[in-house]
Amino acid sequence: MRLVLLAPGKAAHPAAVAWVDDLAGRIARILPYDRQACRVPRRTRAGLDIQARRLECDALLLALPPTAHVVLLDVGGRAYDSDQFHQWLLQRIEGGTRELWFVLGGPDGVDDRLRERASLRMSLTEMTLPHDLAEVVLLEQLYRALTRWKNLPYHR
Repeated sequence: MRLVLLAPGKAAHPAAVAWVDDLAGRIARILPYDRQACRVPRRTRAGLDIQARRLECDALLLALPPTAHVVLLDVGGRAYDSDQFHQWLLQRIEGGTRELWFVLGGPDGVDDRLRERASLRMSLTEMTLPHDLAEVVLLEQLYRALTRWKNLPYHR
């Protein structure tokens, strides 16, 4: 299986960049991993920017292969604890899923077109996270689940 994270832009905070680089390298030693970024539209300074969200969703949808198994990171999605996430991921691996695409929306959220395209909407937490931190949390949980799958010591 190949894991892909699709998000607008890239992590910017230096600490997040360090965590993302480290975890991505660790994950890639277990399963093929790729991070793809789509173009980030300009945003207005105040409030929700519907136009930017629409353009961002256009770019995210365009980047997704037609047959991709898509997991949308969404605060309104299903919450998993680490054990449940491990079991869910193991089912995808052993079930023959070829590519698993995790999609992180922009700061204005995503529109319904992306929600409809997703095979699963998954919540990392009910709290609002900065996008850099959401990426770190996802990668840490992926790495934790993969080390359990391979019987490596990290998950303890």
